[in-house]
Amino acid sequence: MLSTLSRKAITLLACAAIPSAAHAQGLQVSPVSLEIPERSGVLRLGNGSDGQLRAQVRVYRWIQTDGEDRMVETDELVASPPFVQVAPDAEQVIRLVRFGEAALAMNECERSYRVVVDELPGDPGKLQTGLQYVLRYSVPVYLLNPACENAQPDLHWEIVIDGDGAWLNVVNSGQTRAQLAAASFISSGGDFVTIANGLLGYVLPQSERRFELPRTAETFANGGQIEVTLNGTQQRANVALAFADR
Repeated sequence: MLSTLSRKAITLLACAAIPSAAHAQGLQVSPVSLEIPERSGVLRLGNGSDGQLRAQVRVYRWIQTDGEDRMVETDELVASPPFVQVAPDAEQVIRLVRFGEAALAMNECERSYRVVVDELPGDPGKLQTGLQYVLRYSVPVYLLNPACENAQPDLHWEIVIDGDGAWLNVVNSGQTRAQLAAASFISSGGDFVTIANGLLGYVLPQSERRFELPRTAETFANGGQIEVTLNGTQQRANVALAFADR
């Protein structure tokens, strides 16, 4: 199925989850991340403005190919309703329902999706003047296999030197996602180099993700370790060193 869908792949522009469901005005979405172990799950859209709010909800399969995030069209998970209108200070429930293989049987422990919620411009009941700003949320959603209670990510870290630049390649051969945050490189001499203060990104199960490093290749040339918060737990790991083919 992925080979067919991959031909329709589009770049995932906003990989990070929205940090908070709250917003002073306009569209509000909660939760900011959702696991669905059963047939369906629920998102809630709120309207923090003083006018009618309209929104579109779309679901994409979230995969990683060539070290990058991609979203592809899918009918495995369906949002109902896909278009909503929410009154001021009101809330609309969006149900996410499994279909096909995703509903009947999953061979893998976890399958990843992104639910993209777009606020649509304009209140149909008001005359619009001036600039209009709308919000977009990209919410990670994971279908879970109940048979995989103790599944964990299994990461291999490698820094690739490419000319004057360097990349961090992270391979996840485990069965669940790895959320990476607060990442630093520790050189063989004990120097700390910050890679990301907050969220670095995700490495999906059985996938590889590549991150551009913020310093020149010389900083990493003698190898070292990675210190990172992995799924909320801080840890250190050895990092291999490789050189890109010339």
